[in-house]
Amino acid sequence: MLLVLKIFKIVLPILYITTCWLYGRAFFKDDVKARKLKTKFLIFTLVLHFIYLLVRTAELRHPPVTSVFELLCVLGFSLALAYIVIEALTKIKNTGFFAILISSILVIIAGLFSRDIYGFEHDVLKNEFLALHVTSALVGYSAFALSAIYGLLYIMLYNKLRSKTFDIVYKNLPNLETIEAMLHKSATIGFIALTFVIIIGFIWLPKAFQNFSYTDAKLVGTFLIWLVYGSALIMRKSIFLTGKKVAIMSIIGFLLTFIVMAFTTAMSGFHRFF
Repeated sequence: MLLVLKIFKIVLPILYITTCWLYGRAFFKDDVKARKLKTKFLIFTLVLHFIYLLVRTAELRHPPVTSVFELLCVLGFSLALAYIVIEALTKIKNTGFFAILISSILVIIAGLFSRDIYGFEHDVLKNEFLALHVTSALVGYSAFALSAIYGLLYIMLYNKLRSKTFDIVYKNLPNLETIEAMLHKSATIGFIALTFVIIIGFIWLPKAFQNFSYTDAKLVGTFLIWLVYGSALIMRKSIFLTGKKVAIMSIIGFLLTFIVMAFTTAMSGFHRFF
């Protein structure tokens, strides 16, 4: 079975690179064949990636959350998954290159450096709630990352309109209103996923860890991020905040998320279980 896992670790980066190339061909070259194939190829890649995660978990008897590189593999999957959900909801298929490029980089790094190790006997790693808890968190943070990507695309298109640079990037991006809607949907999905993470955490974590504490740095940091995005979503609706300010907020929000999670993970006590 280890041979199968090694083959997956070679095949998956190739599939992600091919998918990214198809989205790039469709966006920058307006290739008709690439436009027809890209979404189907992404779905095929995601299905194989999901099968790999299931097979690996069953074979090694722990979910892929025991190292940074295993988490990168799941993060690459969840970012691509978040993108395909947004693509399905909005029917806009011209922005995939930017999201799949980041997914490809994450999967390549994971394939190069993650190790297939048996023997993690920590009870928490055998709990079925762990995979649900961690996967929900990664989907949430991937959706926030996607929201920041749309924020960058919004500003890019906004500047091209102001400078009257009507190049191929301008022609292939959706209009500003559509990008803003995609940004909003991504942030909303991220907020819902993070809400799910917090609910699971409050139910499961006190039972799973003897040294559980509600003042743990990672719990406080997660709740802070949840408050920031929740407040931003309410502000957008209540005071009709739109346009470039929302795009900038999405970028700042993700940078804040990245800094808070890096800091609180280092400071966390019971939450560092691997």
